[in-house]
Amino acid sequence: MKTNWCAQKGAPVFVNNHLAFLLKKWHNQYNHSNIIFENPMDLLFHHSYNLDLLNLLNIVGVDSPYKTLYPQIYSEFGQPLSLASQEILKQVSAALGSALISPAIAFVLSIIPQFDKAPLLDLMLDQEGFLAALEQNEPRLLSQKDQLFILFQVLAPVIQEIELLGFREYWLSEFYPVVEERVDQMDDSLFRLNFMEGVNRFFKQENLPEEVNIFLSAFNAHHGVRLTRHNSMLDISFSDQKILDFSLHEVIQSAVTNLGIPDLLHPLVEDPFIRLAFEKSKSVTAIEEIETYIQENIVEACKVYLLYKHGFLPDPYSYLQSHQQGAFILAVIILDFLEWNPNSADTLTTAMKSWMDQQPVGNLMMLYQQAMQRAGKEIGDS
Repeated sequence: MKTNWCAQKGAPVFVNNHLAFLLKKWHNQYNHSNIIFENPMDLLFHHSYNLDLLNLLNIVGVDSPYKTLYPQIYSEFGQPLSLASQEILKQVSAALGSALISPAIAFVLSIIPQFDKAPLLDLMLDQEGFLAALEQNEPRLLSQKDQLFILFQVLAPVIQEIELLGFREYWLSEFYPVVEERVDQMDDSLFRLNFMEGVNRFFKQENLPEEVNIFLSAFNAHHGVRLTRHNSMLDISFSDQKILDFSLHEVIQSAVTNLGIPDLLHPLVEDPFIRLAFEKSKSVTAIEEIETYIQENIVEACKVYLLYKHGFLPDPYSYLQSHQQGAFILAVIILDFLEWNPNSADTLTTAMKSWMDQQPVGNLMMLYQQAMQRAGKEIGDS
């Protein structure tokens, strides 16, 4: 394991490439569990000073490409930042292989209960509390606990300096009202369009987590970031549809698996049209197994159907034609069935059993052409 050290006023700057790799791996894979919950799922939207403070680390570095997105923020907090803090950010960015420092740090900190409530510096320097959270919520990270805590210690002086520059007061004055308004807008949209009742009914609530927490950020650099336990952090500039699409993707993946839908649709692997679509999609989706391709088509179809049904996505077929260069051909077919067979589409399980009873294998090219015709689309249009 390669560890580099850079002295800053007697304190080492920790850089660990293996740790960076593991952080990215856990960040991508953590939420693919199949835990079943019993209560109706709710989407809870939040603002978080802690997460916006972490996101500031992506902007204030002298070499950061994101400072052009937020020139005023960089002027207020990047230009006055000390050379020592700038060097720390440079070293950590190099270790993570990205100018986006906050996603990996936010992911690890989100293991701690109420991570968005306590002062960020207290969280980062509470070694006992962090260890207890790892043991309870993510024991796979225990082997890296010392390295993670060193990383927190290294970044703590930068966080402290930014706060001494007045970031809390600036955020409360300039950005808290904006983020709070966006939170209220999302809450109102979900209530007005009865979205969560539709989601819980479609998947059956026992296949969903009790809650999903979505943190809306003023400085997320137009990115979506996955945290632990199906939670996420998204930029306030995202549309309602994009926020829900990103936030629900892994939740729906787990629900689809819990319901046994991939096994039910496994015969589709023999359909030549789907096999051809899968082969053509590889360069775009990077999906290497046809079973995974079929499952992702199911997930996309479910998301698009629910967003369309509840008024968040006005033209679902155009969306599927343009999304990932139209790679999800099967999603178009499933969406068409759900739309034209509402009596069978009350739940996903009922719908997919009804569809498979029609023996679609060998007929998927015809069903795709039919779906596009009924949607008023030309094949190849976007």
